[in-house]
Amino acid sequence: MVVMKFQQTARRQRNFLRNLQAINTDELGRLRYQFQRPETGEAFAQPNHVYAVDLDIFGKHSLFSLINRTRTDEGSRRLAHWLTQHAALDEILLRQEAVAELQADPTWRQRWEATALLHTHAAQQVGALREWANERMDTTLQKSFLWRWWPLLTALLGGLAWASLLPGWLFWLSLLWHLVLIRRFQEPIQALSLRTTDLGHTLIAYADLIELANEVPFRSRWWKLRQTPAQQAGRAIRQLGDWFARLDYRLHPFFMVLIGIPFLWDLHCLAALESWKKEHGAELESWLDSLADFEALSSLAGFAFAHPDYPMPQVAWEDGVLVDAQQLGHPLIPGDKRVPNDFVLAGTGHTTLITGSNMSGKSTFLRTVGINLVLAQMGSVVCAQKLTCSPVQVFSSMRTQDSLEESTSSFYAELKRLRQLLELSAAATSTTPIFYLLDEILKGTNSADRHRGAEALIKQLHPMQASGLVSTHDLELGNWGAEQAFVRNCHFRSDVQDGKLQFDYSLYEGICRSFNASELMRMMGIAVPES
Repeated sequence: MVVMKFQQTARRQRNFLRNLQAINTDELGRLRYQFQRPETGEAFAQPNHVYAVDLDIFGKHSLFSLINRTRTDEGSRRLAHWLTQHAALDEILLRQEAVAELQADPTWRQRWEATALLHTHAAQQVGALREWANERMDTTLQKSFLWRWWPLLTALLGGLAWASLLPGWLFWLSLLWHLVLIRRFQEPIQALSLRTTDLGHTLIAYADLIELANEVPFRSRWWKLRQTPAQQAGRAIRQLGDWFARLDYRLHPFFMVLIGIPFLWDLHCLAALESWKKEHGAELESWLDSLADFEALSSLAGFAFAHPDYPMPQVAWEDGVLVDAQQLGHPLIPGDKRVPNDFVLAGTGHTTLITGSNMSGKSTFLRTVGINLVLAQMGSVVCAQKLTCSPVQVFSSMRTQDSLEESTSSFYAELKRLRQLLELSAAATSTTPIFYLLDEILKGTNSADRHRGAEALIKQLHPMQASGLVSTHDLELGNWGAEQAFVRNCHFRSDVQDGKLQFDYSLYEGICRSFNASELMRMMGIAVPES
């Protein structure tokens, strides 16, 4: 047994080191934008979210894949929530402080991940646990828990029968009563067991992680606010996990015959679980929240550590929208291919029109601004030299598609999206205005209607608590914008050199005057006459 104990310790240490190797291999892959983990976050995707689909928040090559270092279902869900819901300013500042502190401790972060990977059930969902914690058992059944001590009488009768002091049929009758009691509790036990199979192993993993979180001497306010409710969580959750694991013993037929029925094992487990629920059930939600927050923030810290050149943005209250970026780049584009740009937009009711030729970088630039604002408002570092921004609600309309199921065309789908923007802008407050990103606005209709519609939309947005970017091929819209005090024109350009198109992907002031559609068609073999 001593040798077996050494063997178990050695196996755990071996597996821990293997996990560290896998974690660092994954980190090296991320630096090359090769995402090896199967978790893409698509399970958390919302088709009608205000920006997640357009900005590649979830998917195989997504912001979630780039940032995610969570290993539990709770942590993954929390990270997905942070990516899709902007935080309040005070929470952003607290997270920034905590990220900066945890960024400097990669050993602890990787220890957390490697510990979670030691438990094969750590990623299991615990939704059934939340349901169970909020359920109340029938009081009649609870009173019947006293019957769990009946095996003591059965044992006494068996001893007296063995000593020939009582007839043996009394012992067998008492044992038969065990089956009656088990039958009485079969329904609640079966229902609980079906929902919580292997949950005990998951909770033991959670206990290990929470105890690990409570060991670190972090001083930031964000950590202290979450460590305080989790001080007693490790022991209590481990105790709960042990009882759920013991309840799973009933799945083994030999155990049920030799121990389960003679000792009324299920009743003891059920009574212990109900007792735990009464003592700790009200605290469970806050404990799970703390665990999820620890993991989500660890992902942000890991992202910051992997990109030491990414700064922490300055997020502060402003009178309306403020986005002031220097050398802003897209975090999902490799550094050797990324072309950063400067950009400034201040105040509400302002629209920046982006014109440019095909493939010149308009859509990518809109996504670059949007995805960095998402990062900034979840407390993360950003892909820029410097970024100052105010709290905003990002909204995008870039990938609207037709739907056979809903019998809608792509143009009608875009109109529904724009109506959503107007409704959000009308309801927006000065503390959280809307920052919109509209790509190839009203592309599904003729040029005359497109121009009139885009002009009307920008005018309607002007008095609202909203500002943003609109990309377009419509030069007339750009000329109209040049006459408006609340519209700014910028563009991307392309040049033809030696019969080849050249793009510099740099943002310039003014309206684009060079377009490449004809040249692209000629390159594809379509005979387009010279203008």
